[in-house]
Amino acid sequence: MPRPTSLQDALPVTDVTSTSSRWTHLSDKFRRVFRGADPRVCAAFWLFGLVNNVLYVILLSAALDLVGPDIPKGLVLLADIIPSFATKLIAPYFIHLVPYSTRVLIFVFFSVVGMLIVAMSPSYTDGGTIASKVAGIILASLSAGGGELSFVGLTHFYGPFSLAAWGSGTGAAGLVGAGAYALATSALNISVHVTLFASALLPSVMAIAFFVILPRAPLQSFGSAATEGPGSYYAVERDEHPNEDEMDVERHNEQDDSGESQGLLAVSAHSDTLKSVHTTEYSTWSERTRMNLRRLGKLFFPL
Repeated sequence: MPRPTSLQDALPVTDVTSTSSRWTHLSDKFRRVFRGADPRVCAAFWLFGLVNNVLYVILLSAALDLVGPDIPKGLVLLADIIPSFATKLIAPYFIHLVPYSTRVLIFVFFSVVGMLIVAMSPSYTDGGTIASKVAGIILASLSAGGGELSFVGLTHFYGPFSLAAWGSGTGAAGLVGAGAYALATSALNISVHVTLFASALLPSVMAIAFFVILPRAPLQSFGSAATEGPGSYYAVERDEHPNEDEMDVERHNEQDDSGESQGLLAVSAHSDTLKSVHTTEYSTWSERTRMNLRRLGKLFFPL
């Protein structure tokens, strides 16, 4: 076998070997990063994030076409944000009483009905008013707010990759929503009403992602009491209410004793002792609601 006549003849072989080694190292590192990721979970949560937020973007992109040049476009923004904000502010106190499957159906229904109302409302050029359009936007906003707090809570059962996929989907919603609306109305010359009608079909993807793509075993393994009801909370006696300051001090001491090497594992190890509790003092739904509303008020008026 002839030997290379010069150093230059050997360099290409070395470069190819080095490049192949780098690609192998990168591919191994990539596989290690995504080790344990379930493609079905990642796909489902990516679709959750995309569909739950894409209607918000489409409605904002269609603001001028919806209200016309004489009405402030901020009206669409307020109708799109305030109901969602109110939902995320209040719903966490009682939404755990509703099973996830029922929530998804409710969110899909609200989104579809809201978008259909907006799409079927007469255009401002035909003398139509914006009241019905605002009502449809509010329904879609309520669905988006409830969907966000529900799907983020659902990531608890599916691990960190589900949360990463959710965040990626929400980020893609801005690009997909604005790009799809601009492409349909500008490049393809599709009317605004037809574009909004087509967008009313998007929430069905959310139902498909939950009932078809998402594995249900992790959710069901916790049991119906733990996943779809308040049974996962335990009751304490009236004279045994935990003091939050004492719990914080105890948690701090336990973390110090466990060492810095354990990091967040120290919190996880004692998380069972720090669960939220429902006291037996508030037995009826109305009493619990009043209690939660008082807690909500203290967030704004602590005195």
